[in-house]
Amino acid sequence: MSVGLVLEVDEARRVDQFRRFTRLMAGVVMGIALAVLIGWQFDLPILTRVLPIWVVMVPNTSVGLAVLSAGLWCSSLKPSTSLLLLVRLTGGVGILLGGLTLLEYFAQIDIGLDLLLPFEHQQSLSMKFPGRMAFATALCLLLCGMALVLRNSPRLSQMCSVTSLFISLMAIIGYCFGVSALYSVGMYSVVAAHTALALLLLSAGQLASLPNSKLIELLTAKSAGGTIARSLLLRIPLIVLGIGSILLVGEQLGYYEGRFSLALMATLSISTLVAVILQIAGKLHHIDHAREYSQQSLAALNTQLEQRVIERTAELKTANAKLTKEVELRIEIEDESRRLSLTDELTGLHNRRSFFLLAEQMLRNSRRNGLPCLLFFVDLDGLKKINDAHGHEAGDLAIMACAQVLKAAFRENDVVARIGGDEFVALAVDICEPTELISERIRTLVDEFNNSDHCRYPIGLSIGAICCSPQELKPLAELLANADALMYADKQQRKQARQTT
Repeated sequence: MSVGLVLEVDEARRVDQFRRFTRLMAGVVMGIALAVLIGWQFDLPILTRVLPIWVVMVPNTSVGLAVLSAGLWCSSLKPSTSLLLLVRLTGGVGILLGGLTLLEYFAQIDIGLDLLLPFEHQQSLSMKFPGRMAFATALCLLLCGMALVLRNSPRLSQMCSVTSLFISLMAIIGYCFGVSALYSVGMYSVVAAHTALALLLLSAGQLASLPNSKLIELLTAKSAGGTIARSLLLRIPLIVLGIGSILLVGEQLGYYEGRFSLALMATLSISTLVAVILQIAGKLHHIDHAREYSQQSLAALNTQLEQRVIERTAELKTANAKLTKEVELRIEIEDESRRLSLTDELTGLHNRRSFFLLAEQMLRNSRRNGLPCLLFFVDLDGLKKINDAHGHEAGDLAIMACAQVLKAAFRENDVVARIGGDEFVALAVDICEPTELISERIRTLVDEFNNSDHCRYPIGLSIGAICCSPQELKPLAELLANADALMYADKQQRKQARQTT
């Protein structure tokens, strides 16, 4: 599997995990909001305020939470134009509800929003403004609504969600440590405990619904930074809250006073955080050591791979050189085979096959270019007598002598061939000499050979020659037949001449 494909799979898995977390948060907040509305409908204080000493969650707050959680759920689905419009619409409801409530606080007016929902039990609340949500609650609803509307700007949406999360977290810490200043503004603007919890979950879900944001990318990264962020964000809040809760219980039991509790909390927090930091540092050291070992292993593998490449390259060069030699040898063998297939083995002249191939081509050129041609048909006289009297070796010498005579009588570009045991042919194109002159030259060369010291067995040649103009050229077979007839006539004439003498 390629690196790019692995990264795509990891990205898809990360997005799917955050979608599930977003839906979980939206479902929990929706459950809290609906439970509160049911409590107002049926006058169930355990649902509206959880504990008798806590304040209630007013209906406007529960409706705002329900609408925003529905928008958060829709934001985790497959994007479409209708869903995007619905998400922005729910965000707009949160902005409107929170913004109008803040306007009531700042302008000190009542626009009738507090008792808009028809729940009779709101009138019995011992509040200055029955049904009005707390100032901090209205601000968080406004921020959460803006986070949904501004989803196309991840940075702004993230800032709104983080601010809302921080405000709701302060309210929860205030409830844990009994510090009312953290969850109330004056006597009549108190954030309910389950309201703070629902806003915290809603803000966390909105952060998780932005998988492409820098914060979420850092928290889910497999790098050292991502490891540190996840470890510290999970441990530090739990450690600090745990130490604070334990010290608060000791202070309430009278074991120590407030300043001692504060000093003890600072000491324990520092000691615990140092231990956490050392543990994370050890994990990072282990990661760096593993990375260094991996780099060394990779370097060693690269070295081995380079060595193998060098060895393999040398082997390929050797094999290539050997293959090249084999190819050259095969080409030589094929050329020699081709030459042998077109050459008479005894005389070195063209053989019958080669002559017919070349002659046809030469005749076509002669017709095309208007060139005259001469065709000679030559027969070695008395070859059978030589074989019978002196053996086939003597006959071969006579044949070779005839071939040498013909090669000397014609030009290099003329085709001289042995087409039978004692039969030879010669084809000359674009030649100005008459046939009688060439025939006389052949006979002169024969006489010179017979009178030389190299002659062991005298030879005699019967010659038939024809000359054809380009317009008179006939098929090769017909030309050979005519030259053969003239050669036979010459042989008979010479035979009669010898008998007369």
